[in-house]
Amino acid sequence: MSSKVLERSERNRVLAGVFGGLGEYLNVDANLLRIVGVVLLIVAPAIMAVLYVFAALLIPRRGGAPYLSPSADMSKIGPALVGVVLLIIGFGLMGGSPLLVFGIPPFTVALTGLAGLLIAVIGAVLLIDQLRKI
Repeated sequence: MSSKVLERSERNRVLAGVFGGLGEYLNVDANLLRIVGVVLLIVAPAIMAVLYVFAALLIPRRGGAPYLSPSADMSKIGPALVGVVLLIIGFGLMGGSPLLVFGIPPFTVALTGLAGLLIAVIGAVLLIDQLRKI
C-alpha cells in the first residue's frame, strides 16, 4: 500500500498546479476542482484568492520543498506577498458600502471602487506572474 502525498502537479497545471495536485491526490478530475474554484472566486473573490495563494505557497512541488520553508528566499516570496496584500486592499476598497455609512458622497465611493479595482488587478498580475514561476 503506497501512501499518497499532496503535491502540486507538474503536468496538470494552469497556474501553480494546486488544483491538478489536489485532483491527483483525491482521484478527482482537476477540471471539476477548477470549476468549483472559479465559482468560489466569483462568490468570495478575496477569500478564494488568498486560499489559492497560500495553497500554492504551502503545497510543495513534486519532490521539492514548500515555497514557504525556513530556507525561503524573500526575493522570490516578496512579490507574491505584495500581490496578496494588494488584492485584499483592492477588494476592500471595491466594497464601498462602509464608506456610504460615514456620509461620503456616492461619486467618491465610485472612484474608490475604481481605485480598488485597479489595485486588485495589479495584485492579481503580480500573483499570476509569481505563481507561474513557482
